Amino acid sequence: MNFQTREIQNNVQISDNSGDDRIKITNQMLMKDGRAWIPVMGEMHYSRVPCERWEENLQKMKDGGIDIVASYVFWIHHEERKGEFDFSGSRDIRRFVELCHKTGLEFCLRIGPWAHGECRNGGFPDWLQNECSDILRSNKEPYISYVKRYINEIACQLKGLPLFAIQIENELQRDPDYIETVRQLVTEAGLHAPLYTATAWGRARLPETVFPMYGAYPEAPWTNHIRELEPNPNYFFSLIREDGCIGSDILGTSTNITDCRDDVPFMTCEMGGGNQITYHRRPIFCSSDIEALVICKLGSGMNLLGYYMYCGGLNPIGLTTMQESKASGYSNDCPVISYDFQAPVGDMGQIRESYFRLSFIHRFLHSFGEMLAPMIAIMPDKAPYSKDDVNTLRCALRSDGNSGFLFINNHIRLHKMPAHPAHGFNIEFNERTVSFSLDIPEDSSFFIPVNISVGGLDILYATAQPVSYSENRLELLQITGIAPVIVLAEGKTYSLEEGLKRINETDVVLLKNDIYEKSELHKISASATEKCCDADILLGHLPVEDKTEEYKVCWTDEDKWLVIKAKGNIAGFFVNKQLVSDFYLNGDSWVIDLRFIREKNGIIKIQPLSDKDLKEIYAEIPLETGTYIPEVYTCKDNRLFI
Repeated sequence: MNFQTREIQNNVQISDNSGDDRIKITNQMLMKDGRAWIPVMGEMHYSRVPCERWEENLQKMKDGGIDIVASYVFWIHHEERKGEFDFSGSRDIRRFVELCHKTGLEFCLRIGPWAHGECRNGGFPDWLQNECSDILRSNKEPYISYVKRYINEIACQLKGLPLFAIQIENELQRDPDYIETVRQLVTEAGLHAPLYTATAWGRARLPETVFPMYGAYPEAPWTNHIRELEPNPNYFFSLIREDGCIGSDILGTSTNITDCRDDVPFMTCEMGGGNQITYHRRPIFCSSDIEALVICKLGSGMNLLGYYMYCGGLNPIGLTTMQESKASGYSNDCPVISYDFQAPVGDMGQIRESYFRLSFIHRFLHSFGEMLAPMIAIMPDKAPYSKDDVNTLRCALRSDGNSGFLFINNHIRLHKMPAHPAHGFNIEFNERTVSFSLDIPEDSSFFIPVNISVGGLDILYATAQPVSYSENRLELLQITGIAPVIVLAEGKTYSLEEGLKRINETDVVLLKNDIYEKSELHKISASATEKCCDADILLGHLPVEDKTEEYKVCWTDEDKWLVIKAKGNIAGFFVNKQLVSDFYLNGDSWVIDLRFIREKNGIIKIQPLSDKDLKEIYAEIPLETGTYIPEVYTCKDNRLFI
């Protein structure tokens, strides 16, 4: 497989920074304090996370390698009743942004006013939806005056706080004038940031004043059928930034995708850290599904890595339930409370394996980002001919003409990918051609350095994934199924083993890739009990008749978490007859955080699965009909690794 590198384009500043001298934007990349920068952004919705968990979750994000926290502002969460704004408790956006800064994180404000995010009416309050139904998302009165009032209220809360970026509107295709009007209302209210952005999928027409942001998800649970989906185009390397699938529940499916602007950095705000399940589609993700997605987009030139979601949450309940459902006019049914997203940090704060796998990539971007950011994406001379081609290796090169990183993805979700033994690569740099062969394991995704000088070593190539470096130290991650070696330009080859190896004057450290360990769980009993919890809030939005069974569980002061493994259709967890969490059962574990619950007992309410239900659900693990007592476990640790 051949790559022909070329000279990179001029790096020209294209933003006036809105007075923020720290962050600049060029046609290729972002720069911070004068240095090229590939930041990592993660979404966490403050109003969907109990405020007592904010600081803990933000620290988890920081520890996982996140640089910027992004959050939608859901208008309905703040002005459910017309004219009555609420910024108390978990709606206190100022306190949340201050905690982000205290934790060492930048903040990206996704102000809307329409947000989507599987929130009722896309975040519009019911009163606004009813009063302005024909003129929503337009410059017409009285809608635009309500928008101005809403933006001014948010600006008042955030007065004086620095922002990394402000996203204007969301998933809007055909009205750049309206987007520009909203942007002007934002700046007139006193909100400023180095970047003003907008989502660009759906072939969106955007004003020149905002930067396009893209995304990619591992699955599409919003798809309105229950058949298995075709191979996901997001697992390809491509110079096309839009995938044509994201947002199709709202925008329809795009065809003949072309980018509106390729003279700006390739930035993402919605790289799927998972997906929110819907009633009719219930995928389960492994960490490789998320990791491969990121590797494909980095290899395709992405220079801002933004996850949606990185940290899940819980929908509040007010005058109404606040999730999207067919009852609220949306095309899909979502859980009433849980917005888990199978994210690296789940809805209750539980930590998944993807958190650890992705952290190695984040460390790489923090260390090598200044080197990678100016490098352009180059496709090989031979690429897969279609989505069904599993035999042609998927790869791409990021290079500045003199050095580079080779990205390889041999993983497609739900599709077995064959190994590629002794696969040959020939990379023509400006002053040197590097040729080698590599055994590509089945179902693998990774990247390796080629022709780089780093940590005191002039490396021709290495068969381990780079993690970090300093003046005389280089950390690499072992790739499962590949013998780790470093080949120096001088011709010597060094085999690596776990731990430290001294090469010339450099300490080379090979890290294990299997460090993730799940928390220890202790089984407790769940006993059937008479029904006492109302099923309306749990089932009211769904086309099912109440057949629920209830099971009581008890725990001690030492128990911090419940991990529930249940069979059935829908489940809810109640404390004092109040719904705390719900779950569309799909074969995965369900978590309840006990640390902020005073009572030491609760009710698991389960709607059994019937043969009729099965005909309406796509599940990746076979689901069983009938009634089953759930398996329940506790964990006594302060952090749950699930």
